[in-house]
Amino acid sequence: MADPTPGNVGADTVVDSGKASDTLNAHLLKGRLAEAELLLTYAVETGVPVDPAVSRSILEAGIASHSGWTEHAATNLLTAEATLAAVLKPVSAESLQSSARYRSKSLRRRLALPLTMGILAAVIVLYSTAAFLFSAFSTNIRNNIAIANPLAVKLFDELGSAQVTNDKLCPKGETPAGSQVTGNTDSSSQDRAQKKYVISDLQTFAGAIRDMYGAARQVNRLYPFAKQADPIVPPGSKFTPMEYAEVLELPPGLPNLALAAAERICVYQRVRYYTQSTEDNATIFTGAFAAGVLPVLYALLGAGAYVLRRLESQLRSRTFINETHSPRFITAAIAGAVVGLFNFGQGVSVSPLAIAFLAGYAVDVFFSFLESLIQTLSKARSRAGSEQAAPAVKN
Repeated sequence: MADPTPGNVGADTVVDSGKASDTLNAHLLKGRLAEAELLLTYAVETGVPVDPAVSRSILEAGIASHSGWTEHAATNLLTAEATLAAVLKPVSAESLQSSARYRSKSLRRRLALPLTMGILAAVIVLYSTAAFLFSAFSTNIRNNIAIANPLAVKLFDELGSAQVTNDKLCPKGETPAGSQVTGNTDSSSQDRAQKKYVISDLQTFAGAIRDMYGAARQVNRLYPFAKQADPIVPPGSKFTPMEYAEVLELPPGLPNLALAAAERICVYQRVRYYTQSTEDNATIFTGAFAAGVLPVLYALLGAGAYVLRRLESQLRSRTFINETHSPRFITAAIAGAVVGLFNFGQGVSVSPLAIAFLAGYAVDVFFSFLESLIQTLSKARSRAGSEQAAPAVKN
């Protein structure tokens, strides 16, 4: 290479830069040609009318990509692509490429989001079913306690007390509360209490105890963590149906009404504590879960429903753009967590869980509501400040 002179300093560099620029322009034009051909193909497949000059420019650009680019071919290509993009909007080359890439994914990857939303919906349905069953069992327990409490007082007042010696009914031979005071137990007192009505009360009392105990056992199956020590079955042992009947059923023939009432009252005292403790523990869990976790799950389900609906619509219209949805799910979770803090007024008859679902489905609307609320509070604060400043200026 010759030594540099004032006339040729940097000449080689200029030539190299020109070659690099030509290569770069050819690469860019090749990419534009691929996008223009993609748009033209979509227009032909969907029957969108296209100016013949646009098609001719793209075909000439395809020839120029092999024979060498000219300024005329490059200019016509860019103009044709811009015209097609305006005609086909909102469909674009990027959306067509993204739609094709999504359809080329494996079935497992395409079903990842629908399966996740399906699992989330299943969790919500299972918990809602368990909560509905618990509500029914809890109502059963409370109703039977309301029936059994006055019957226990009435039976003790009518029949008096008796010493219970069966350890299965009263452990260690303990008698029911208050039974140390012996009442009237002779046959004449039983006649005065109208025996048939006493037997009817005993049957109702025993039935309420059985219903309470059965409902509490069902609650324990739904929520094992709420389980209390069983007052009927000793720890580590199992009862046969006959043993359950001995504890929960009235003795055959009812030979001694006072003793039968004392046995039922003793069993009732233990069963009542067991059922109330089980119900309280389960109520605390269901209340905390319904207030803190369930709205978040409903909001995430709403966000997933929106994403799936939008995905299906965009794939059908070929407007799908590959994007990440994690910010939307995060904001939906936040919306679901705080939706219970807002009072939407007496005119709104929608449950908080439905509002959480709607907030997750329309996150933008929810945050627009928050922004409008902030603006309203700011205006109210500014108005209050100006009203306080006005008397000070007058003084």
